[in-house]
Amino acid sequence: MDKPMSYLEEILQALCDSEINASISWLWDGGIDVKLGDELTGYDAEGQVSRFAEASTWLRDQACQHYPDSGFARKYCGFV
Repeated sequence: MDKPMSYLEEILQALCDSEINASISWLWDGGIDVKLGDELTGYDAEGQVSRFAEASTWLRDQACQHYPDSGFARKYCGFV
């Protein structure tokens, strides 16, 4: 089951607090593009989802995979 919309806000704020760059963009009929990283230094992961609730899960999982030593990972991924 998808998390509520407030979870997306929570994930985005936690990524920002951990200084992890991410982006979400969309065209009304083209799905929702999600990216971890940035244009300047490169993207660690890029994907597409169909709902914003899926975007929060995607960003969380990718941040855990690519930034396992971050404060974000300690909070959301159970890493110590």
